[in-house]
Parts: sequence; structure tokens; C-alpha cells
Amino acid sequence: MNQAGAARPSSIKRAIVDHPIGAFLIILYPVSWILFLPAVLGKSGIGVLSIDIPAQASILLVTIIGLTGTAFLVTRLADGRSGTRALRRSYVKVKAGVLWYFLALFGAPILLLVVALVVRGTGALNPFGQHASQIPTAYFLNLIVIAILISVWEEGAWTAFLTSRLQRRFGPVLASIVVAPLFGLIHAPLFLVNGGLTDGRPQGIQILEYAFYLLILFSVPMRILITWLFNSTGGSVPVIALFHASIDTTASSAILTSFYPGVDGRLLYVALAVVALAVVLITRGRLGFRAAPSSTASGQEGTGDGKGQAFELPHSESLPGRRRLGTD
Repeated sequence: MNQAGAARPSSIKRAIVDHPIGAFLIILYPVSWILFLPAVLGKSGIGVLSIDIPAQASILLVTIIGLTGTAFLVTRLADGRSGTRALRRSYVKVKAGVLWYFLALFGAPILLLVVALVVRGTGALNPFGQHASQIPTAYFLNLIVIAILISVWEEGAWTAFLTSRLQRRFGPVLASIVVAPLFGLIHAPLFLVNGGLTDGRPQGIQILEYAFYLLILFSVPMRILITWLFNSTGGSVPVIALFHASIDTTASSAILTSFYPGVDGRLLYVALAVVALAVVLITRGRLGFRAAPSSTASGQEGTGDGKGQAFELPHSESLPGRRRLGTD
């Protein structure tokens, strides 16, 4: 009995070492959806509880515990200390070119402004003059708060952990496309919460519409662009967190109402899709990714230099003193 009990943890750990991606997903969704339960059961959700529990509290817990917590747990078991050190470094890698920070901070609002100019002509510039004093708080403050509280923890898992592993096997474009619906799926409980995905709660055909946005129209272009930024900066989570937060802030009702009146916010996602396609074509599908040199296979970590070299976590096949095992 003791031998069986001792063997069980060993077999679980071996399964995680053999299949870190599968282990990550198997742990992630149950944990995350449990953390969403308070908001779903509250008054803004299905009303089982008599109190109103904001969805934002669950989102914060999901990103920190569900996403980043699971990513570090699986990395520690599969890749050991070397892997967790590499993953941790990506969270604090702020060194990147000014251009990448500019794209992260201003790419989304400039892109939507271009769309607004096409739709409304030069009159699209007037709201920026009228509400210029609101830009520091309505845009930059919200962006920074979202990036620090949500996006860093979210992108550390989806990109630094998951995408970086998948692109070693399937290339960056296919890896991004695979991650997109996985990213969208984790938000599924928010369909049941007022204000979780929209100002209200999707009803009827709106459910299919928002599912399409969440799983494909929004997620696929965004994942491709985030992978490109991540690889091009040598694995900077802060840069991609700012970019993600910038998209969320630009598409918020406060920004759309004040700075882009009369412009359908969904056009931002269409524009992002056009830019993502252009980036795929210009980079010939590489999205800044360069396979790690042979030194990585001998136990050295490919960290990237912020000048186009892709970041790679060490994995169970490349750690010194480890028996070669299959990975996802």
C-alpha cells in the first residue's frame, strides 16, 4: 500500500514532465472556472447568492492563481529550477527597443484612429482635441492598472509558457492560432455574468456572436501580434502585457464614447486582423522566432537579446542531468 502511494506522485510528476502542455490545460480550466464561480453565482450572474460579487475580482484571481500559478507549477515540475528561473525572468524583462514600447502603448489607439479617419473623415480628430485632458487618466492610467493587475499574469502563462513551447514544435503562426481559442475559452463563465463581456449579458444570437469574437476574430489576430512582439523583444512579458492592456483599454466603452464616437469598436478587431496578416506575410510566418542554437540542447537557456531573437524556456529534454523524455 505504501509502495503504491509512493508510486502515484511519481507517476503524476512523470506525466507532467512528459506532457507539460496537457498538464497545464488540465489543471488550468477547472481551477480557473472554480475561481469564476463566486461572480457566476452572485447577483450579477445567475443569482444563486444574494450578494453582488464583481467579475473583476474573479478575473484577478484567475490570472494570478489560475494562469500564472499553474504555469509556474508545471514549469517547476517539468523543467526544474532552471525552467522557473527562465520563466520568472521573462516577467521582469523590461529591456526592449523604444519602437516596441511605442507599438505596445500606441499601436491600438492609432490603428482605430486610422479606421475612424476612413469612416468619418478628418472630423474623427475633433474628439481628441476636445477631450485631450482625459487622455492621462482615461487611457494611460487604465492601461497601466490593467497591465499590472491582469495582463502581465495572463500573458506570462499564455505566451511565455504556452506559446513559447508550442512554437518550438509547430512554428509561431500555428502556435498562436492554437492558443487563440484556448485563451478565449477560459472566459466562457463570463457569458453568465452581467458586465462580464459586455455592458449587459449576451442573449440569444449574441452568444454565438461574442463566442466568434472571443475564440476567433479577436483572439487569433491578437495572439499572432503578441507572439510577434514577444519573440521580437527576446521574450518581454511587460511589453506584450502593455500591448494587451492597450487593446482592452482602447476597446472600452469609456474610450470609444469619448474619443471615437460613431465608430464601431469591432472595427478595431478587423483592423488588428489586417495588421496580423501583414505581419505574417512580411515576416514570412516567422514572427520574429528563431530556433534556439544547439547550445540550448546542451542545457543552456535561449533568453534572446531583445533584437529579434526568440525567447525560449529550457524544457525537460535540455536540462543537464535529466533523462530524455517526450514533451508536448
